[in-house]
Amino acid sequence: MKAFTMTMTLAHAATQSRARARLAAALLACTLGACASTPAAFASKYPDNVQGDLSVLLQRVAAAPPRSDSTIGAGVTAEPKKLYGYDLANRRVLWQTPANVRFVPLLAGDTVVTQEGSSVVGRDLKTGATRFSLDAHDMTLNGADGDDANVAVVLTSGMGTYARSRVVFLRAGTVAWERKLESTAGVPAVIGSIVLVPWSNQYLSALTAKDGDEFARLRVRDSVLGHALVANGKVYAGSEHGVAQLTQEIASGNLQNAPYLAAPKQPLPGRPMFLRDVYSPMSAPESAQNRIRLTWLPSGTAPHTVVLAGGNLYLVFYRFVFALDPQTQGLRWVYAHEHDLVGARAQPDGLVVADLEGEVRFLGASSGKTVWFEKNAPASVDIELPASGAADTGDTHEAPDAVAVRQQLMAAAQDADARMVPMRLLAVELLAKLDDAEATGNLLGLCEDERTTAPVRKAACAALKERKTGADYLLTALQRHSAYLEGTLPPPVGALAKAAAAQHEKRAVPLLLAHLGDPSTPSETLPPLVTALADLGDPGAAEPLANFLRLYHADPIDEHVGIALGLIPDALAKLIGPAARETLQQIVGDALGTGTVRDRARRTLAQLDDQAKAAEKNDEAQKLAEEQEAKKQTAAAAPKQLMPSHITVDVIKQTLLPVREKLQACVQNGKPDTFQARLVLVIEDGQVLMVSVLPTELQSCIEPLVRSQKFPMTQIS
Repeated sequence: MKAFTMTMTLAHAATQSRARARLAAALLACTLGACASTPAAFASKYPDNVQGDLSVLLQRVAAAPPRSDSTIGAGVTAEPKKLYGYDLANRRVLWQTPANVRFVPLLAGDTVVTQEGSSVVGRDLKTGATRFSLDAHDMTLNGADGDDANVAVVLTSGMGTYARSRVVFLRAGTVAWERKLESTAGVPAVIGSIVLVPWSNQYLSALTAKDGDEFARLRVRDSVLGHALVANGKVYAGSEHGVAQLTQEIASGNLQNAPYLAAPKQPLPGRPMFLRDVYSPMSAPESAQNRIRLTWLPSGTAPHTVVLAGGNLYLVFYRFVFALDPQTQGLRWVYAHEHDLVGARAQPDGLVVADLEGEVRFLGASSGKTVWFEKNAPASVDIELPASGAADTGDTHEAPDAVAVRQQLMAAAQDADARMVPMRLLAVELLAKLDDAEATGNLLGLCEDERTTAPVRKAACAALKERKTGADYLLTALQRHSAYLEGTLPPPVGALAKAAAAQHEKRAVPLLLAHLGDPSTPSETLPPLVTALADLGDPGAAEPLANFLRLYHADPIDEHVGIALGLIPDALAKLIGPAARETLQQIVGDALGTGTVRDRARRTLAQLDDQAKAAEKNDEAQKLAEEQEAKKQTAAAAPKQLMPSHITVDVIKQTLLPVREKLQACVQNGKPDTFQARLVLVIEDGQVLMVSVLPTELQSCIEPLVRSQKFPMTQIS
């Protein structure tokens, strides 16, 4: 018994020892962030789109104190490279320091984050003093954000299944915690006690700024996630495809259930991204990508959409700025600068831009006019500007001047810089959308300018036919012909012909006919000229077209004339119909005529024959239908004239007249003493419902004869 008790005691002690060991191991695992009941940040088993977790996230966002947004930007000079800080509020350079910056600097609270070699360096935006330096090892900087001195930095390496990332959170330059994940993490956002990290294309994890624990996770199914950002105390998430405000509706996993703004669907010059693709490396400071960019600032939401500050989406293309409607990409205003713009940032009341010569300028959101400018920054290859600090007390809500906008678009379309061709094409497109008639004149000027780039000239000519106003400019241009002594050249007749036809401008017909008969008219304009004359539908053009066909059908000068001749037979048929037959028969019967032209005339004749046969059949069918309708009307009217008011003895006698003799025979063949019969009839709507005969023995003989007759309808039913 004693031994047994001791054995039990030892076993119990061993069990307690193992339990303590397991508890210690569990506590250690939890300490390292691997506690089974609370998965570590970015763990694969962490639940996503939990309504309660997202509610907690939104509550914490709402309770977060306002961010202390900095008014200081950071730029990179030309060689030798220096990093510098520029204060928009005071409009001056605060500091400069040598730095071999690999990528564009990132603004994170009151810190600027750069990668220099294998180190990620954070500097105080006000002084340039180094706050921290992280060893990136084989990784590269991919994103950073901050609030005051709290900074979240994301480093990545590899792609796809080989991607790895580190998220590092620092307080006042000291690493507070670090988290690793086996996928690509994007641009983080810091708001109050929360760090938001998008990762692996579709996840957004909310971590506590205190210890890096994950407390909520969003997974989206209808888009890609690469960025988290904060503006005016609201949190947004999105990618190059669009951006949405984080609201309770996103618990469904669909960003577009919340207020959402999609990236422009229309391709823009240089294909700038709505938000940077975080799954590709950041650009170098001197990259051309930094001179072609979109910039915008959320200012709130409306039903189902994100509203942008000033109502503008800003497109920067080297020296030009286009303020576009974010929904339609319609133009608000355009601004042209003297030098390339290497920095641009949307602000609440406008846009701040900086050029490579060191000038910083603020443009009003409503008009695009300059509110202020300073030329006191160093020559730069890039400058990243903050989203606040540039606003001025001056009036920035002046409406854009329509004439100035048109003139600016015209100047943009005529810019001689070879890099500007994509932008010039956009300028032509936007010019074509203006309502004023003068824009037609501008497009016409571009269309006939032989010195301009061919794609721009072609786009302007094509845009003319989309115009609804400015026909007088077209007519004036068509009055001009080539004249050596006067030094004039023919206008772009083909483009003008298409535009006149699109506007149904029949005043252009005699002017177009004059160019048809003018030997100096370029032959390549003849096909659209013939087509336009046919579309305008003036029969007066038929005879000049027929004369042109007779004159050149056997000897087309070149392929363009041949094409025009081939179009004339159909044009004649369209303008005068069967009256074109005589001319076409002459062409078909001329053995010296060009084969293709004769074939086209022959096909048109066949079409006229088919149309004539179809018209004849239609006429016959119409005539037959009319005759049938007349018969129906006659038949409908005739019964009304002959219809008795009611059934009388005379009506019965008249109806039974065809069988009178047979009825008499029935009576005569009866018994010898039968010399008459009595009929009782019930008739409704001309139908015999009952026949009663006395004497009854005559029923079988008389009833069938009576029922065989059709009694008339009566006016009284």
